[in-house]
Amino acid sequence: MIIKRVQLIMFGTIYGIKHYVVVPIVVLLLGCSVPVSAQENPWIFGLYTHGYHFLTGNVLELARLLVNVPVSKATDGIVPIDIVPLNLHYMSFKDNGEHVDYKMGNPYGFTSYDLFNDVEAGLKFGWQGAESLVGAYMYGAYCINQHKTRFLGNLEYDKHKIQSWKIGLGVRISPLRFLMDDYDWCPIVELGTSYVHNFKYKGPNGSDIDQLNNGMRTNYAIGILFDEGEQSLLLCMDMAHYNLFNKNYTPDGGFWYPYANFKNQDYYFSLRYSFTLDN
Repeated sequence: MIIKRVQLIMFGTIYGIKHYVVVPIVVLLLGCSVPVSAQENPWIFGLYTHGYHFLTGNVLELARLLVNVPVSKATDGIVPIDIVPLNLHYMSFKDNGEHVDYKMGNPYGFTSYDLFNDVEAGLKFGWQGAESLVGAYMYGAYCINQHKTRFLGNLEYDKHKIQSWKIGLGVRISPLRFLMDDYDWCPIVELGTSYVHNFKYKGPNGSDIDQLNNGMRTNYAIGILFDEGEQSLLLCMDMAHYNLFNKNYTPDGGFWYPYANFKNQDYYFSLRYSFTLDN
């Protein structure tokens, strides 16, 4: 089964959960009301967070704001804020060419399984000059992911829980920045890559970390920069370049290879609005 997961994060009336809109409103009001000194320092340093669950993602964004505002005030820098109103997760598993049922958590659920799917927290360091055509960043983060699969012949879903470290870097390029002078907007492109190292796993075949592969992901984004470079709107794609499960893994010395014919595809698509806090 192929999974497509859509989260409309900023619009809390989806699925009748109107009270969810409180968190993003708090983030926006706090962001717009906290004065931050005008940018003198092009270096950016602070907390990095990311979450795909509606509630978790917004709470993490609020925590990031509360930490990064004092840092920016102390360093005469800026605070970049990212709002993701739309996420689409596309993932498929195949075993010997046959689709394996795959289930993510409920993006509006309240169990720990739902709330702590696709969560990342760490530090981010970057440089973005106010008039520069190129910006760059790097980050390191702790990640946790949970999902369920139902292997061929099984009646019940098995739960997988993965903890990993991720390190990434990327660039933001706006080669037509001169358009900003006449039209107050210009195109922008982001290119990035990251390495995922899984260090802890719990699944239906035990907790041996050798069941999993580590590997690279790349992300691409294209959009527009406007408001003198203070705001941007981007369409983003992130894709994995490795199979999650190790086809050479054997728990019994070579008699059984549970993932010998396993393959998977893993993509994230999102719409991201970014702005900076300053005077």
